[in-house]
Amino acid sequence: MNPSLKLAPRTFPDRIAELGFTAQLPTDWINHDLPKEDVDFSNPTLLVPLAIVTAPHAAIVFVFAARPAYDDGTVHDWATYLLNHSQLQPRALGCDTIAGVPAVVGEAVQPSDLGPMVVRFAFLEDGNRLINLMLTAPELLADSVRDGWFAMLKSFTLETPKGSRFNAPNP
Repeated sequence: MNPSLKLAPRTFPDRIAELGFTAQLPTDWINHDLPKEDVDFSNPTLLVPLAIVTAPHAAIVFVFAARPAYDDGTVHDWATYLLNHSQLQPRALGCDTIAGVPAVVGEAVQPSDLGPMVVRFAFLEDGNRLINLMLTAPELLADSVRDGWFAMLKSFTLETPKGSRFNAPNP
């Protein structure tokens, strides 16, 4: 583990759909206040941020977001749809269990003004709520925060878990 990455549990209150959560995150990273907003989910690609936490001195960002789950398809279908919409082509894709439910996890690279950005992502469904977890970092710094990503995935828990309608994702 990166010795300069000190982690501790952080709790975030629910902003929508009883989606308060706790996760291990770097202790010195900044939690940003998010504005209250009226949400119109008629746009099928809209996700509402639940929390945004950034590194103090680099363009490294944890993003937690959600939307209502779609009526048909699987978590894998939904993840692929949203990744394609964001023009993210996964270079790794797999299955995991996060917060006690099946999840699709992976990694993509996205061009940016800062050079290539590594985007690590996870999608899970809990109680008809689609949750997206992401860590974005410049490619040169991505390995230095990899342990933080895996610690966050392992520790992510919902205040109000409702269970998934899927037994397992199917990548």
